[in-house]
Amino acid sequence: MNKALILACLVALVSLSGSNVLAAEPPDAASLNADEHLAGWWTFDEDSGTTAKDSSKHGRDAKLSGDLSFDGGSVPGRIGKALKIDGSKGLVEVPGYKGVEGTAARTVCLWIRTKTSRGDVVLWGTQDFGQMWILRFIRGHVGVTPHGGYYYMEDSVHDEAWHHVGAVVGEAELPNLHDDVTLYLDGQVAQPDRIGLLDLWPIETGAEQDVAVGKGFQGEVDDLRIYDRALSDEEIKALFDMKK
Repeated sequence: MNKALILACLVALVSLSGSNVLAAEPPDAASLNADEHLAGWWTFDEDSGTTAKDSSKHGRDAKLSGDLSFDGGSVPGRIGKALKIDGSKGLVEVPGYKGVEGTAARTVCLWIRTKTSRGDVVLWGTQDFGQMWILRFIRGHVGVTPHGGYYYMEDSVHDEAWHHVGAVVGEAELPNLHDDVTLYLDGQVAQPDRIGLLDLWPIETGAEQDVAVGKGFQGEVDDLRIYDRALSDEEIKALFDMKK
């Protein structure tokens, strides 16, 4: 076989490989809705009552406590309806569900709308250093803390507009905030602002406290999802792009 023919074959193979890559289907919301790693999914589309149905296959329905109910708290959401949380009259809890534990990879994301910059948005774990997993406002910005150390985004979200916020822990033997956590804002990787004591407090989430939503938070929440794997940048973007 002459050199010209070999070169032509190589060019054809490269072109074919490139076309296959380009033809790969991007992630979409439908596939993420059916993902086997979707550990909990609360749309908050209810009209009344005190139960937020889990739309994943696990049946982990959440309970609204205190004075919180859909009768007075159901409002138009970013996707369908949403739940308005006062921050002092109650919160949402998932009985018996301890969230993603230990050092396991995870994703937590949801839509929020608020005019304040305080409160825990989603939390679970054990009240000890490194053993909580809390998505919350830290110094006025959304970030995460394992109860010891903190990592939060530069941009503010308390502008009374809907924002999609999320945090992902990647696969690691002993993950920490600096090396293994990515924050997301409105479908994109968020610019981090400040970090603290990251190496001292690795992420080793405990299993005492059930998943809770809205402790001290004032605003609206919609389409909360917890995956027991790390979603990719493209998958986070697909969730952000879901139709209203």
